[in-house]
Amino acid sequence: MSSDQDISKPQSMMGQKRRRSSCPAVSISNQVVFARAPFTQTAFDQTHLRRVSEEKVPLKDRLRDNLYCSNRRMWKLLTTYIPVVKFLRYYKLRDSAVNDIIAGLTVGILHIPQALAFGQLTSVKVENGLFTSLWPVLLYVFFGTSAHVSMGTSAVICIMTAATVDREGLAWAEKRPWLINASDGGGDNDTSATSSTLDDVPEYLDYKEELAMGITLIAGVMMIAMGIFKLGFITAYLSESFFTAFTSAAAVHIGTSQLPAMLGIRTPRFGGAFKIIKSYEAIFSVISNANFAAILCAIVACVVILFVKDCINERFKHKMYAPIPIELFVVVFGTVISYFGSFRPKFGLDVVGSIPTDIPAPVIPTEGIKAAPNYVVDCFILAILIFANTIAMAKICAKKHNYEVDDSQEMLAYGMCNAVSAFFKCFPSSVAPPRSMVASSMNAKTTLSGIFASVLMLLVILFISPLFTELPKSVLAAIIFISLKGLFIQIFDGRKFWRINKFDFVIWFFTFFSTVFLDIDLGLGIGVGVSLITVVFQTQFARGFKEGYTKTDPALVEHKNYLDSSEVPGVKIFRFQSSLYFANAEIFRNTLYRNTVNPRKLLKGLKKREQRLAETNKERIALGLPVDQRRNSIMMGDLGMASRDSSSSLNLTPTPGDAPDGSSLTRLGSSDSFTKPSEKIRRVSLPSVDQPHFTIDENKEIFFKGSKSDNKGGVEVKSYTPNADKYISSTNSRNGNNGSTVSLGGISGSSGFIDTSSSSALFKARRESVISINFDEYEEDPEDGDELFSDEKLRRMRKIHHIIIDCVTINYIDASGANVLSHIYTEYGHVNIKVFLAGCSADMRRAMEHAGVFEKIPRDHLFVDVHDAVAIARPQRTLPLEADALEDFSDDEAIEDSYVTKM
Repeated sequence: MSSDQDISKPQSMMGQKRRRSSCPAVSISNQVVFARAPFTQTAFDQTHLRRVSEEKVPLKDRLRDNLYCSNRRMWKLLTTYIPVVKFLRYYKLRDSAVNDIIAGLTVGILHIPQALAFGQLTSVKVENGLFTSLWPVLLYVFFGTSAHVSMGTSAVICIMTAATVDREGLAWAEKRPWLINASDGGGDNDTSATSSTLDDVPEYLDYKEELAMGITLIAGVMMIAMGIFKLGFITAYLSESFFTAFTSAAAVHIGTSQLPAMLGIRTPRFGGAFKIIKSYEAIFSVISNANFAAILCAIVACVVILFVKDCINERFKHKMYAPIPIELFVVVFGTVISYFGSFRPKFGLDVVGSIPTDIPAPVIPTEGIKAAPNYVVDCFILAILIFANTIAMAKICAKKHNYEVDDSQEMLAYGMCNAVSAFFKCFPSSVAPPRSMVASSMNAKTTLSGIFASVLMLLVILFISPLFTELPKSVLAAIIFISLKGLFIQIFDGRKFWRINKFDFVIWFFTFFSTVFLDIDLGLGIGVGVSLITVVFQTQFARGFKEGYTKTDPALVEHKNYLDSSEVPGVKIFRFQSSLYFANAEIFRNTLYRNTVNPRKLLKGLKKREQRLAETNKERIALGLPVDQRRNSIMMGDLGMASRDSSSSLNLTPTPGDAPDGSSLTRLGSSDSFTKPSEKIRRVSLPSVDQPHFTIDENKEIFFKGSKSDNKGGVEVKSYTPNADKYISSTNSRNGNNGSTVSLGGISGSSGFIDTSSSSALFKARRESVISINFDEYEEDPEDGDELFSDEKLRRMRKIHHIIIDCVTINYIDASGANVLSHIYTEYGHVNIKVFLAGCSADMRRAMEHAGVFEKIPRDHLFVDVHDAVAIARPQRTLPLEADALEDFSDDEAIEDSYVTKM
């Protein structure tokens, strides 16, 4: 059936014979056609490269052109660093005010219970949680760029702050014995809810408050500095598997820290390695003293919150304007029931207690800053986590509402929220995803919605906070515990990372278990270290593979993974799936040699063979027999091996005609003039099918300049030079063919067909082809115990005359990688195998230029892509290799690491 008839068929009928149903129908408008002459990189750049002026503008002129002041620049500068000015300038009262007010009040309602609960979680005063839900929210209004980010208390940041505060606080208290005495032994002897602990000593709580303020200040200053220097990219080194494991492990610590309050018992706080094990030992040692009223309050609070969140808010979220603030209702009803039921005097229930009703004046955390050298690393970790978590949430909301956030400005905003709020008795603040998602669902328009949330929190602190005096701490603990449900479920993501990538699973495994069983800060350090190590290991395990062309739908693919893939005769195409630098340069070479031809082994095998041949000929001469010339076929290249294996040989048939310069021509044809019927040449080429593609077309010609034949009757083939005429010299003195020139298939989108009925036979032949045999199959030589190189093995290796390295996946190369490329080219040159590089990026070529690679590798061996390199390499032939050319590498060639010889 003709192609026109195919096109005229209904779309549903097209492609059913030879294509999957998922493949698109083929028509004139969607064909893929490549038809051009092959280009080296140099020739292509000379034709198409954009010429950029190399004149450098003097520094004085550049400063003059860029350092100036104008109204537009001042406005841009002001609105970049204080975005609220722009929001106010273009604020549309009628369109935005209602949304901002409702969203702000709704988020403010969610702040109230979380502020009380997370203040307790951070191991400081409850009122510190209220202050942290006020000042950072207000500061973000002025410096933030996302309308939906809700700064304030965050569970993971709170537990990390608590770990640092408790560690430094205990170290401070140990130097003051009177504090230990005032706390009845620090809670070690009496574990009931009415006992006194260090946390009940005002002086100790004041110091921990100062520590939290100092941590907040230093973390904020670090974020401001990173924002100024645009160092937000640091978070790119922390993978998803790391964050998943770390937050899930932190949830385990958070949940464990709330169990004593939910059970109505008191246990000492532990720090350092294995603190979670020590915590559970302490809990189970006093579990018999659990308070029934506290357990009942916690269970009821958990059940109610779960029911409303999962069965009402989640199920009917598309029908509700705003989710039910069930945490606030639980706090209110828990306080009311505790007050009227007299839970504290009757059942000994631990409650929040009195909360100050004033806004404290700003103070400098002097005592906290004095201990800064002990926790500066913790501050840096907090700064990274705050930015990573908050910017991720900001980008989610920005994508949903179709606006942009400035990463650098956001980093500055988070820094300002923490650095300034530190003077107002706040602990580190970050985003809380539930609050941000509510603001997103309420369609907040600008950051001005934070003003209304701040006003609500201000009213709570000044007028409503005393009402929470009788609020049971078990209710707050239950609120925190239930908020961790998503992080607990996230633990099962370990299975997902195992299926996706084993390196991801290794990061997840070490981060999760080290964080759980050691400590949060230790686990975080181990997780970061493992993440960086896996980056190195991934380059160590980078894959390299041979490429081939598929037959029915021509494409360049990994050879071993496709049934109808066929390698180009005499050519090996190799791709390395990584950048090329010091960590994997040697791996690159070993992988290349293992997948193609190892020139060192080939050279060694040829030398051993020549030695054996010389000894055999001596014996023959001694016996009066002639020298065995037939056994020298391996050294002769294609002509010498033609009679032994015709699958890779080329047949030259004289064709009258002249090249443009008058040279005689010879067409590379399929005539068998010089071969016996039993030695039919199997033509292996890129097939033409009924789909347009990039291929070698036997009907088009590119002429190559002939050269004089040598005196030894061998074959001389010169390398392709694009700056000269597009010719390759090929001489053959056999049968009187002198100065012949080869005409080979051009590059075109042909319309030929391949016999698909014989595809299975072709696949079988391809698998049995000498081109696809593994050259690294090791056999021991019985004479010397070294590797055995049979004539058949050497013959197969000698069939390869070109190695093409597909560099399209190499986006970075350093001095070590460039050095390895140079030595690879030299080593292959010893056995007359040419190396072509294809698809080298501009950065890679520039690095090679500075490394001196082109002093060894000609620029004409760099091609635009693999197809260009194949088009030039495919018609060429294996060059003869003289016995006296089998020399060992010179000292200069052997020395790869030059620094060693200079030591």
